[in-house]
Amino acid sequence: MRILLVNPNSSAIVTETLRAAITPLQTEKLQIDVVHCSNVPKAIVTSHDEMKAGLSVTDLLIREEPNFDAAIIGCFADPGLRAARELIRKPVVGLYESSAIFARLSGRRYSIIASGNESDISPWIGSVRDLGDTENLASIRYINSTVEDSVTASDERIYRIIDQCRKQDGADAVILGCAAFAGKGKRLSEAAGIPVIDGICESVQMAEMMVSYRRKQQ
Repeated sequence: MRILLVNPNSSAIVTETLRAAITPLQTEKLQIDVVHCSNVPKAIVTSHDEMKAGLSVTDLLIREEPNFDAAIIGCFADPGLRAARELIRKPVVGLYESSAIFARLSGRRYSIIASGNESDISPWIGSVRDLGDTENLASIRYINSTVEDSVTASDERIYRIIDQCRKQDGADAVILGCAAFAGKGKRLSEAAGIPVIDGICESVQMAEMMVSYRRKQQ
């Protein structure tokens, strides 16, 4: 099976972070290729960024569709997810949607930790509402950092916020809502004692499941 993981922004450091996080999941039967979009911002911050990235993602997936069995949109805004599902026949999953599904299976309520600051709460609320997850959301917290700077955020710094989500907000699980956090979920889960989801393993699992499901329906 071949999965294409698309970074919708043009940040080289985020692309490499995704590539490093995905490497342990590859097997002889599962190949995961990581690519990034061109002519897009280094971070998806505004609605305009999201629209531009979504168009770039869908164009890339249409062009590459013969070369993969499923695709992952590697950004928690899930830019272009709905359009991609309209335009191509292969399964397409997003980091946030996949993370939210696994978070709901892990507990009653989940928190989101993201890059940025309090001004970004409104877009996140929109994403949560789009999934019908408002009642499942315990809180949204930020590390007050750019996307690229979030790559080097220490586990200790993130853990302190996870602890607040658990003790103050009543979260049963935490979603690390930025692709820059890719690869941190497993070790932070072990430290925190609750599921901490970075979306990588979860989106791969969703993609594999959708491919298997569709094959069984043929």
